[in-house]
Amino acid sequence: MINTAQPNVIIDFEIDSELVFISIKNLSNSAAVNVRIKPSQKIIGLDGTRDITELAVFNEIRYLAPYKEIKIFIDAYHSFFKHLKTTEIDFAIYYADENGQTFRKKVLHDLEIYKDLIFFIKKN
Repeated sequence: MINTAQPNVIIDFEIDSELVFISIKNLSNSAAVNVRIKPSQKIIGLDGTRDITELAVFNEIRYLAPYKEIKIFIDAYHSFFKHLKTTEIDFAIYYADENGQTFRKKVLHDLEIYKDLIFFIKKN
């Protein structure tokens, strides 16, 4: 764990078995408040029936505790990549600490690296 005096919020994709998740994490020992996450594109999940980025968790998380993780199921592996328009997704993440200092970061994910992992996941 990172020991920091300011919040450090990230967003990441996870593949677990044949399922795809997105995780919002605060990697620090300081709370993050008013967290907003703006993706560069829609993330279609639930077998193509739902835009995951429309969930309230992307609009605002009023309080994200230290070391807290919010893990959201997106879709089965094959369905996720079938509905993905491009493998590159940018996220702008905005948040503040409890003293009101604001932070902004941009995270770029290239999901191309996950495309061939299914072959290794299925072997186990």
